Amino acid sequence: MSVIDVTKMWSKTGGSLSSAKLSSIDQVWAVTEGYQVLCEADDSVDAIVADVDIPLMGSQHPTGISAYVEKIDPVRISPIFWVVTVSYRGVADDEGVDVEWTDSTTTEPIDRDWFGRAIVTANNEPVDGLSMDVSDDVVIIQRKFLTLNKPALRMYRRATNSDTFLDYPPGTARLIGYSAKNKFKRGAGQELWTVTARIQFREPYANTTDAQAWMKRWRHEGLYVNVGGTIQRAVDDKQQEKTKPVLLKVDGTEETNPDAAYFFHTQVYGSLPYSGLGLI
Repeated sequence: MSVIDVTKMWSKTGGSLSSAKLSSIDQVWAVTEGYQVLCEADDSVDAIVADVDIPLMGSQHPTGISAYVEKIDPVRISPIFWVVTVSYRGVADDEGVDVEWTDSTTTEPIDRDWFGRAIVTANNEPVDGLSMDVSDDVVIIQRKFLTLNKPALRMYRRATNSDTFLDYPPGTARLIGYSAKNKFKRGAGQELWTVTARIQFREPYANTTDAQAWMKRWRHEGLYVNVGGTIQRAVDDKQQEKTKPVLLKVDGTEETNPDAAYFFHTQVYGSLPYSGLGLI
């Protein structure tokens, strides 16, 4: 048993272009093509459909449009002659970008009041253990990509924005979530990746600048002080060793004014242009 000849029929070729949203963004093609098949009388319908010249279920239209074989209808006209109709269903090439704004609230330690003054006791000692809820803006962006660059994404997970992104200054944005989903069909071309990215914009706290928004902020203090170039244990007025850390100036000498406490900002993330993500 064998198929003798397969001829594509010009009279069966047709299609339609449609859009569920009445927009060019989600327009799709539905295409129909026909094939004349000359075979031997004892050839089965499976042999007709399985011939190499008949498109496979799920295969993409040869012109490259986003339409895939959804249905194959073989009809026997005579013992040795079949007509096979192949229907392609269009898949929308969605070039739109979905943007959603939300927020993220975390509990953060504080050492300054609303006016930027140090929070201290009546004896001018810093108060530890206070916290407040801080809410940051979060944007969720979803769009489609043809390919994914996973090595580049690894770098962005450890980097803040070096450029202005969605009107937020450099240093304030950080990629906190990224997912990509695709559907693979046997014998068909790869579809577009549906990518969802979550980016949080950190609000700088107290004496922190925009560029330092995601840096680790810590108060310069310790049990040892610099006294005339010698590092020694901090002592009180009675020359007794102090049991609680004291504030330190940049040079390591003791700072007695809580409002003048020095804070270091330690960088733990790199810096990359977020425009390079291609999200928007």
